[in-house]
Amino acid sequence: MSNQLQPLKDIAEISEPVLTRIKRMPNYRIDGHNLSDLFDTHTPPISFSEDPRTHIPKTGSIIYSVWDHDERFIYIGISGLQKPLEKRDPLSRMVAHASGNRSGDQFCVYIHDFFVIPELIRTGIYTPSRGELDKLTKYYIHNNLYYRFVSFQSDIAIRLLED
Repeated sequence: MSNQLQPLKDIAEISEPVLTRIKRMPNYRIDGHNLSDLFDTHTPPISFSEDPRTHIPKTGSIIYSVWDHDERFIYIGISGLQKPLEKRDPLSRMVAHASGNRSGDQFCVYIHDFFVIPELIRTGIYTPSRGELDKLTKYYIHNNLYYRFVSFQSDIAIRLLED
């Protein structure tokens, strides 16, 4: 795998509508639930290179926001909806995102399509081999992206926010 992938110099030129700079949003609430930490750039982000088991709860649900090095908003997601509350595993979603494997993970597909492929085109350094694109996607995620999250242990709260 080539470790030459670098963040694009001006990512906003590629997907400006997606990469909206979001300013600090204190007291951001939806239906009484404080979501400020998702968008507060003063809240330290967590690198995808860190083990998510040290940060993400083992049960319940989370809403998470993903950011690049320059604190540009990249993605918003929700994890822990499909099962009864006590069996929800938000950790599995974050582990999947950090893996870089595109199969079955829309976040990894998005990062691959909007960040990895443009960089490969720009540099012209890609040599096809089995699993290489997933490795490059993982490398990009680990070296360039961070997340913040808010956890919920209430089924009612997360359903309100999902809608």
